[in-house]
Amino acid sequence: MSFLEKISTNKSVVWIAPERVETQHREVPLMKDDEVLIEVVVTGICGSDAHVWASNPEKRLPILGHESAGKILRVGAKVSDRFVGQHVAIEPGNPCMKCEFCIRGQPNICANLAYCGHTADGTLTQFYVCPASVTVPIPQEVSWRSAGSIQPLAIAVHLGRRANMRAHQTVAIFGCGPLGLLVMAVARSYGVKKIIAFDIEQSRVDFAVKYGADVGIVSPLNTGGVPPLDFASDFISETMEQHNLGSGVDLTIEASGAETCVHMGVYITKPGGMYIQAGLGKQLSSVPLFLFTAKELTMKGTVRYTPGCFADAIDLLARKAVDLDSLITSTYPMTKINDAFVAQKARADIKIVVMNQE
Repeated sequence: MSFLEKISTNKSVVWIAPERVETQHREVPLMKDDEVLIEVVVTGICGSDAHVWASNPEKRLPILGHESAGKILRVGAKVSDRFVGQHVAIEPGNPCMKCEFCIRGQPNICANLAYCGHTADGTLTQFYVCPASVTVPIPQEVSWRSAGSIQPLAIAVHLGRRANMRAHQTVAIFGCGPLGLLVMAVARSYGVKKIIAFDIEQSRVDFAVKYGADVGIVSPLNTGGVPPLDFASDFISETMEQHNLGSGVDLTIEASGAETCVHMGVYITKPGGMYIQAGLGKQLSSVPLFLFTAKELTMKGTVRYTPGCFADAIDLLARKAVDLDSLITSTYPMTKINDAFVAQKARADIKIVVMNQE
């Protein structure tokens, strides 16, 4: 009997209907010579997981999850740089490394990308087999709770690279959910001068200030029927004067996906500045192009992570330059996975992690 055949139960979170998942036993795939078998310890839940959870399953029922870390139980015959017992984070994207985007060093936009929990079986499972090359070592002093948020931290690191984030900048961040907060943490670790955080919820603004923002501002809702650009312009003009922002901020990161925040972001960015769109909202949103052009702004999109982002994220975490533990406001055993998704939908928590072996 092989090692994998000895694994009699492999509880896996399977998406079976809108807003309904259940734990099912799934066979552990046979391990290839360049692969490793991982006992998955922890998995973070994010907004994209909740979006999938609330949708209709298509084709075969997939295993969810993509923000995971665990311990290596076995290594393939050709694996020489990983060892049994090693703590690792799992990179959830499996690019083809053959398309034009992979070849030019952008595997995050691979034309044939298989992504855990979305286009491929995910990591909300007890045992997971993957290429050793998509595992990244974690120092043992890093807590498992924190390890469940390494993947979103890697995304924030990639955003920092796209933004050319550096010391002495003033940065505006719209959206104080996990992504906005992690971008804030990366920005602070890079030595930016000032961070202004915006959100529509007072509790999230308060958390952002405790977490590292210099200024927290509750964005108003346009309930009075004011023309959208006038609404954004008036609010941002008042904000810039109140907080002595001069001609604006050097870098704006839109992490909410709200169209109003896109407008505000363009208004608050100083001429010649950088605007990064990270939030996913409506498929079609308006941008004040006349102002964007007049200011000669640079706009970039950003998605997932690129090579080295996981290693950078783990280094920031190990050196305590970034604190992930305080972001995690709830922990669930896998046996309570539906409760975890309900909580994620309710947005009462900042970050939720699931303990895969419980």
